[in-house]
Amino acid sequence: MRTYPDAFLTRMQAQLQADYPAFFDALQQRPKRALRVNTLKTDMDALGALLSLSLTPLKENPTGAAVPEEFNPNATPLHAAGLFYMQEACAQAPVAALELPDEPVVLDLCAAPGGKSAQLLSKMRGGVLFSNEIVPSRANVLTGNLERMGATNAIVTCSEPHPLCEKLTGLCDAVVVDAPCAGEAMFRKDETAVAEWSPEHVEACAVRQRAILDDAVRAVKPGGQLLYATCSFSPQENEQTVDWLLERHPDFSCKKTKRLYPHTSAGEGQFFALLVREGERTPTVLRPEKSDRVPAFEAFRSCLAPLDGSIRLLKDGRVLLLPPLPIALDGVRIVRAGLLLGECKGSRFEPAHALATAGRSTPFQNRVVLTFEEAMRYLKGETLQKDAQKGYGAATYAGHALGLFKASDGVLKNHYPKGLRLLK
Repeated sequence: MRTYPDAFLTRMQAQLQADYPAFFDALQQRPKRALRVNTLKTDMDALGALLSLSLTPLKENPTGAAVPEEFNPNATPLHAAGLFYMQEACAQAPVAALELPDEPVVLDLCAAPGGKSAQLLSKMRGGVLFSNEIVPSRANVLTGNLERMGATNAIVTCSEPHPLCEKLTGLCDAVVVDAPCAGEAMFRKDETAVAEWSPEHVEACAVRQRAILDDAVRAVKPGGQLLYATCSFSPQENEQTVDWLLERHPDFSCKKTKRLYPHTSAGEGQFFALLVREGERTPTVLRPEKSDRVPAFEAFRSCLAPLDGSIRLLKDGRVLLLPPLPIALDGVRIVRAGLLLGECKGSRFEPAHALATAGRSTPFQNRVVLTFEEAMRYLKGETLQKDAQKGYGAATYAGHALGLFKASDGVLKNHYPKGLRLLK
């Protein structure tokens, strides 16, 4: 039998009362697994057919589905192609409750590893997402996950909440705070969360959460939404923190709260509250950036489908495609702005992996279709013998890009990033 802190179990027994035995029994079970379909690239039926799985929409989120315990995402090239994101069912519920206007400005304030940011992008019709993570290494993981999902309109930042929210004061249609928490809903799959738990840790998390929310409210426009979520069950981190926010900021009202537990859901558990700021919401003006002239890229551009956005050349030679923005991007640490197209090296342009995986399929006109076996070899970094148009192109599987190659004389030189490659 799995063991948990006595103080935690005593509190949960008082909290759940008659439901406690079902909850305790659920804690003894193995964690449940689910994925979320990346609707930027595919849909539930198409993904199910490609995976040879019967995918049934979750009650927590209609674009999510439970998968068997033995399901291995790295056993299919579709994961590398960004067709789905492994995300437990309850974690999908908060963003599913959001209603976004067209062309929204959205801030995901505590975003790594990127599940909720990727889900936000799939709900957004245009606009721009500011996806923030304070820890640099985690911000890099966040960037990689959004690239895999095909993101083109995300700005990944690595900032403390206060300066970023101050920069975005009154501009956001929605701000998401998936707050650092005591992680009680992670107990079934994370022994570290169990070991670190204590009543004092719960209280410390509540203090931290309130400080983050105090900054987050600044960025919410009149009529905008604040989505607060934790993967904990404690009232201190959840209802009491929401009550604190409403008392401190009376121009907000609570539209919805929901608790999910492992014995009442298809996942591990979650709390979320959807709050709305009073006032009439008006669209935030998004202005296209002025495009830089980049001769090396322009010479390469004929290899691509048309790209919508502004070209920006950085001092280090990197070339970005920026979406229209509500603010200038100065004064905030940017990890990735928009889509990384590639890098200029003198008069030569080298495309980036992110360019290959951008959008629903890929902007590259030069494409090679790989079999399952070839795709798995490609993801391990192997060179392939295959006829292709000379130069850079996209290696595809089932109509979706995995990454870059450079072809010459019937050989595809592998440009799949070394850090992403599967073990051989």
